[in-house]
Amino acid sequence: MQTSLFIMVVALHAVCKGQEICVVFPKNQLVKYGSDVVVLFRAPFNSDCHKKTGFDPSRVSWKLNNQMIAKDYYNMTDSSTFSVSIPNFSLTTGTVEFLMDDNVLSGTLIRTYTVPQNISCIGSINEHHLICTWDHDQYTTDTSYIVILKQNDRNHTYTSKEKSFKIENTKLIYDKNISITVIAKTPAVEAPSEEVTYANFFETVRLDPPKNITVEAELNGLRVTWKNELIFSTSCQVRSLAEGSEPVVKDVPYTSESTVKLTEMKECTNYSISVRCKIFIWGEWSQNVIRLTHLNVSNVKFHLWRSRSVTIDKGNRKVHLMWKGVPPSCKAFDEYRLIDQTYNSTMLSFDPSRNHTFIDLDENMHRISVAAFRNNKWLGEASIEIPSIAEDFNLPPVTNVQMFAGGGQIYITWDKPNLTVSGYIIVWNTTERNHMWQQTEKTHFSLKGKNFTLYTISLMPLYENSPGSEIKLHSYAQEKDLAKVSNIKAEKISSRKAEIRWRPILLTECCALVVSYTVFYKTQKEAAFRNVSVDRNQHSVILNDLKPSTLYEVCVQANAAAASSKMNCYRFSTKPFGKDYFIGLIVCGVGLTLLLVLAVLFTVLRKEYLSEKFPDPRFSSLSLWSSQKCKNPWTQLPMHWGCESEKILICQVEAEDRDVGKLKASTGHNFTIQETMTTTPEKESTALVRPNQMELVSHGKEERRQPLLAVDLQTSQIHPVHTHSPYRNQTPATSPVDSPTRVFQGIAKPRSSETETLLKPKPHNTALLATYVTVDMFVQGKGPKKQGVQ
Repeated sequence: MQTSLFIMVVALHAVCKGQEICVVFPKNQLVKYGSDVVVLFRAPFNSDCHKKTGFDPSRVSWKLNNQMIAKDYYNMTDSSTFSVSIPNFSLTTGTVEFLMDDNVLSGTLIRTYTVPQNISCIGSINEHHLICTWDHDQYTTDTSYIVILKQNDRNHTYTSKEKSFKIENTKLIYDKNISITVIAKTPAVEAPSEEVTYANFFETVRLDPPKNITVEAELNGLRVTWKNELIFSTSCQVRSLAEGSEPVVKDVPYTSESTVKLTEMKECTNYSISVRCKIFIWGEWSQNVIRLTHLNVSNVKFHLWRSRSVTIDKGNRKVHLMWKGVPPSCKAFDEYRLIDQTYNSTMLSFDPSRNHTFIDLDENMHRISVAAFRNNKWLGEASIEIPSIAEDFNLPPVTNVQMFAGGGQIYITWDKPNLTVSGYIIVWNTTERNHMWQQTEKTHFSLKGKNFTLYTISLMPLYENSPGSEIKLHSYAQEKDLAKVSNIKAEKISSRKAEIRWRPILLTECCALVVSYTVFYKTQKEAAFRNVSVDRNQHSVILNDLKPSTLYEVCVQANAAAASSKMNCYRFSTKPFGKDYFIGLIVCGVGLTLLLVLAVLFTVLRKEYLSEKFPDPRFSSLSLWSSQKCKNPWTQLPMHWGCESEKILICQVEAEDRDVGKLKASTGHNFTIQETMTTTPEKESTALVRPNQMELVSHGKEERRQPLLAVDLQTSQIHPVHTHSPYRNQTPATSPVDSPTRVFQGIAKPRSSETETLLKPKPHNTALLATYVTVDMFVQGKGPKKQGVQ
């Protein structure tokens, strides 16, 4: 700083070379902290800088610590003198500069000092001394204080390095005025404080707090008593403070043994009572004495409520009773008594802290009351009528219950039932003994709860004669981290699956409600976990599709609405391919084998019963072939290979009531009708063939028809075809079917008279004519095959 000032002086000297120079004054001011400061700049007319510069107010500016000072504080005394005012200079040091066209022409340094303030002296009668204290902002450690005590035209001077000093009683006169001055001494300045004056020593005395204070509870308030140890005229104050309220102070006049009665106080409330006194200066408050105000129990209204009855067995039930009366903290009574007024008998007794109980009743109606007693004196009661089981209906609960927590509050809303209700009962508790309840007519309720504390809340509607069913809820006013899941283990481990089980987090475990569980698992070689989640009621999960003989790490995490617990992990190894694997292979092998057997069996059965077979003559029987049975004898059917010259004859053969079947043309087959031969027993070796006609037996007569000519598939010519048939040597006497009955479609039918006539043995000299039909079947590209048709 000094270097900069030197440079400014050199610059000014270079500019102003006349006999008079341009300069800022006063130089290096030392001013009181917070005072107003004025700085001037002078440029004499006969100075060279005035002649060269030509001062113009519009070109002038001032700066304080390189910050421009507002022009409102500029002033011009004459054409050669300029000034600036700095009100309330509150800096330790400051540099003020004068500028012309932003060029510095001169400057000065301003320093401040502070003086001791808030001087206060406190005297003690018991210890016979005077202690004075003050405030002072020290800008240097090299500061000392001079304390000047002026009394009875005499000055007493004391020195202190601290901001306080004790003056012993030997220097004091109690009935004379006292003046105190404190000077702050530094190497730069001595700063005296303002003088503080007391009329006498007693104006400085601060009395000690009263002792032996007693507080007694009365019907209408508290009585406070203390003993004053001074003979001087004093005044006192009594302060009463209830929790959550502003303190109340009452003035008490001086007496040697002071007593005051405090009224207009809340009943059954703890008050903190303290007292202080003074001569001129208030002494300290005494220690607090806590007392509980008295409660007039006769003014307390009792409330009794019950839940819906729960049937235990036939004719017996359990009822939950809850009541509100005198707070147990009031200590205004000795006990509660539960009285069954129906039988005028006392059922149970409870201490004042109890507010609910369960009782067993029979099926009849009862009137129950809860009364408060002190010294066996009745103080107040509440009663309720419990209807009989037959009249205690099971009424519905409220619906659409919503609950959420926030800001230390638990909020509940619900919908009004369809039935008429008189109100709702909300019961909440944090322990089994701490039950609280409230009745409301609104469909919402809020509860201020303790943080990290589980609340169990029950909600019931009140109908005309009884309460409805309750809904029970659980909530925290404020949650924090969940407890860790414990007792994780793997059970029923196989090569491909395992069951993971864990102990659930109980409701009583702090400090959040579980919504779900998440199971994470992976092998050592896998980088990321796979996971599966279940709801809070499920405490196990089966992991499938695991790898055999593999080490797995499984972790379980509990989830709340806003947070999750830390994961707890467990390791297990899957088994190698074991009996389950081989059992599976065996089952698959057996299944494939059975499938193959069934396929073969199906093929055999299909071939046996569904495929076409050649008829066996041994199982043939005779039938009549009437000319009326042949319909459309020359219907031409096209063959699939497209030979238009090939023809086939369709004819229908029937035996009594059954249709033996229509002989349909098949591709590559040629049907011909052959003439039968007549034999006699005497000449079995002789056969008579009549190619030009066919004889049929019809009702004992012979019918002769021209034989049908065969169809030549190659030449489309019709010519007779003679083939040898196994039927040629068969006679009615040697029919292969000897049974008197025939089975058709599961029904046994007797032979017709015509058949019996044909089968009846004839005399040896009688010749019998029989007719047979044969069908020659030809398959394209293959040799001929024969099939007989009855």
